[in-house]
Amino acid sequence: MPKRTGKRHISGNRQGKKPDRERVREDSRRYTSGRYGETSIIQKYLEPEGNHERELEIRKREIMAAKQAKEERRRKLGKETAASRVSYVRKPFARRSRMSVLLSAAALILGGAGIYEGVATQGHTSLTSGAFGFCSLLLSLIAVWYGIISFWEDDKNYILAKLGIAIGGLLLMGWTAVIIIGLGG
Repeated sequence: MPKRTGKRHISGNRQGKKPDRERVREDSRRYTSGRYGETSIIQKYLEPEGNHERELEIRKREIMAAKQAKEERRRKLGKETAASRVSYVRKPFARRSRMSVLLSAAALILGGAGIYEGVATQGHTSLTSGAFGFCSLLLSLIAVWYGIISFWEDDKNYILAKLGIAIGGLLLMGWTAVIIIGLGG
């Protein structure tokens, strides 16, 4: 037989909590003085619906307060990290960079048309193909200029300016090579 320590084991006391009967007795002694107060506390513990609803309401308030605190922390952290991030999607393109790309595309088309006509006629071209080449040279020069000055615009996306400068620069080098070869030979 196990040795008795003198303490009575009450079922439901596994978690260290007192059973409902003992809590009611203790609460009635602590918070009330008199017969009428004892009955109201006993009714509080005996009515599971009212007690359950009150506990649910308290729990809902706790959850809502935790959600609000979490949202506030998220907003605060979002503001701190957003200041250090750079987003290229939100920045609009530089206005002059669009012009640079359009001029480069026009120069590419005109230069291609002039060279095609020269190859198709085996070097016996009309004045029109020469005009196409000269216009292509001028447009590529202007495209490079617009690409360079588009970098002076603040807080813009410069990807089109870089593209316009690259295409215009390649066309300028190509036409320079064609002119040097044409003058030399």
